Amino acid sequence: MGTSSSHRGNKDKKELLPNDYVKPIVSWQATKTEFSKYINGNGGSIRKTVSNYVKSSGGAGELLKSSSSGIRATANISRLFAGIQRDGYEKTFENLGIEYQGKGAKEICSDLVNYVSAPSNSKEDAVAREAEINAMSKIYQFIESNGLDIKALDKIDNNLMDEVVGAYVECYIWGRILNDLEYCLEKNSDDIERTLQIEDEMKSYVSNVVDVAFHSSGIREKIFGNKTISAGVEELYKKCYSALEDMK
Repeated sequence: MGTSSSHRGNKDKKELLPNDYVKPIVSWQATKTEFSKYINGNGGSIRKTVSNYVKSSGGAGELLKSSSSGIRATANISRLFAGIQRDGYEKTFENLGIEYQGKGAKEICSDLVNYVSAPSNSKEDAVAREAEINAMSKIYQFIESNGLDIKALDKIDNNLMDEVVGAYVECYIWGRILNDLEYCLEKNSDDIERTLQIEDEMKSYVSNVVDVAFHSSGIREKIFGNKTISAGVEELYKKCYSALEDMK
């Protein structure tokens, strides 16, 4: 998947465990078995696989705790857009320490990626950064459609803000799932078209859940509110993980 490296995914823990360890509701082996059945056409489903994935991670609450890079990056995107809409791109960039003088659109978008997402030090960091590159490509496309004029950033409207934040959250969540279950795909499918089809189904399913959560009552207002951004973003992820876990 993407640029991530292959690994055998998460395993059930058998060694001595910390006192705060939360035993998964569903084992990782059960999750991989469910996904493998679906890949091979022997039953299973994307919905059940994703639900089991959240449960194997300790449930929505535990998965939320392990999503610090994704949550922080989403909050940074929201803060960036809220600032641009309120103060314009020049003042916002200056306030956030983003250099823009004498730079082209590609270089500025690259700097925005670095502002939003820290360098990859963990598997979660790598997923978060890949999601950010995907999200920032939409900003570059917007600037490109306006003659590569960086001043176009001051024209960003609510629809584009929603699209970019939604794209980030979707990409981050399905990126984590596919990253952890990628070994199942490699082991059970040597058909590239089938593999891409399954990845697209996973992405589409997660995208629909994120879209519903994002547009639920009060979430958007919190995500782009000056004093409620972090709380709003965390609530969005919690709603997404809870909805994915509860699907049967």
